[in-house]
Amino acid sequence: MNDNSHISKEVLLSAEEVQKITGYKSRVSLWKKSRNKDDPFPRPYKSGTHFTRWKLSEIEAWMDQLEPV
Repeated sequence: MNDNSHISKEVLLSAEEVQKITGYKSRVSLWKKSRNKDDPFPRPYKSGTHFTRWKLSEIEAWMDQLEPV
C-alpha cells in the first residue's frame, strides 16, 4: 500500500473558475489584476503553451485578506 500523505493535493483553477469564485466578470480584469505587480492578487502558473492555472489556496488566502466595506 502506498502512503501518499506527503503529496500536496493543491487544486488548480482555470480563469473561468477564478472568475466564478472572485466575481470578476471579464477575463481582461482578471489578467490585469494578475499582471499588476502592485496588486496582491495571486499570479497564475503556466505549464506548457496553453495551460495557465491559479492555486485555489492562494485565491482563498487573497480573499481572506480583503477588507470589509
